[in-house]
Amino acid sequence: MTSTSGSSLNELRSVKAFIFDLDGTLIDSVEAHIKSWIAALSYVGIRNVNENDLRPLIGLSGKDIMIKLFGPNIMSKFPRIRWLKDRAFLKELGEGRITLYPGVTKLLQLLKRLGYRVAIASSTPNHMLMHILDFLGIMQYIDVFTCGDEVVRGKPHPEIFIKTVNKLHLKPEDVVIVGDTVYDVKPANEINSISILVNNPNQDVNPRPRYYFRWIHELVNFLRNEFL
Repeated sequence: MTSTSGSSLNELRSVKAFIFDLDGTLIDSVEAHIKSWIAALSYVGIRNVNENDLRPLIGLSGKDIMIKLFGPNIMSKFPRIRWLKDRAFLKELGEGRITLYPGVTKLLQLLKRLGYRVAIASSTPNHMLMHILDFLGIMQYIDVFTCGDEVVRGKPHPEIFIKTVNKLHLKPEDVVIVGDTVYDVKPANEINSISILVNNPNQDVNPRPRYYFRWIHELVNFLRNEFL
């Protein structure tokens, strides 16, 4: 564990909930998202997009990804692209190419044992999120979730995290927000929640997270050593 801002353990002891991003944080799905977007775009005749174009955008909402790549005119085709992309993604899930990161189930079990509430704030649409959580066997650990289709402004705007905090009936400073990209760290810092960056080789993102763990399973070991 690296504390990137001189933080102390006292602030972690005082929080009441953990809010997690999903893709790239709890589940190893970034490659599946990239593959699914490329397949969907190919179906509608757009074949000039590759994984290097998409990779830095994963974590944004689908609409924002498409607008960044093609501009606002793509929105006339977006419903069809979104449907095709979701269908391709579910195929990846069903064929076993999307999995939990090592240690995730242990982490969620430990958080519940320690008395924390657990939430997910993901750009994934509602109907997809529930299916993914159920398929991967972690639905029972989640108290609250907020999906991309529940907000007007996607990450890195903090709306999705504010809505999740409100669902938990807490204040932003009472929660930890865990994600794998700056799209999670930036809004977490803006609303004065504790930001934790995981599964990212670069801890020097800007803005910087409050805490950094190279892999999410390291967070399990840290909590077990410090709080049990």
